[in-house]
Amino acid sequence: MTTLRRAPNRLMLPSAALALLNASEPEDSSAADSSLSESGPALQRSAYFGLSYQRFGLLFDDRVNKELVDFENLRRLPNAPDWLQGFTNIRGAIIPVFDFHQLFGLELDQTSKNLSRNYLLVIGKGSEAFALPLQEFPHKLSFALAEAQPDQDLAPARLRPFIRYCFRQNRPWFWLDHNAFLQDLKSPA
Repeated sequence: MTTLRRAPNRLMLPSAALALLNASEPEDSSAADSSLSESGPALQRSAYFGLSYQRFGLLFDDRVNKELVDFENLRRLPNAPDWLQGFTNIRGAIIPVFDFHQLFGLELDQTSKNLSRNYLLVIGKGSEAFALPLQEFPHKLSFALAEAQPDQDLAPARLRPFIRYCFRQNRPWFWLDHNAFLQDLKSPA
């Protein structure tokens, strides 16, 4: 059960009220694991949103902050790796834009190329946010931990250390620890 911290009885800025609300709902996916274990993790289904790629899909906890925005004002960096498309400004926050197709060596079909020029999916918030060009709109999926399979070896090698679980539904879906993966991408090679 979520409880909110009680604020003093005064008016506050909407951003401060939102911060109080978000502070009561941890974004960390390990919190999702602990809440599942209280009521039978193997049987309880959890909601995810998924991004599908050619041979696999990536899952993110549905409670993670996410936003679909227009792909505009991308600023590229000279000598940056191909998978770092650049940075964009979303309401004053500078957000890195990653191209997972480049990072994992995947091909794009023409339909995907057209969509990826139009929309970004921003995942996370603040300094932990990043954006991905969308090749197709996200999927809404639901899995129980009992459905997890040991198929992490089907993921690209770069992803394997950051996969929490693997599920199957027409393709392998990997539940990604996106915060740890983001920290790895930010660290110097």
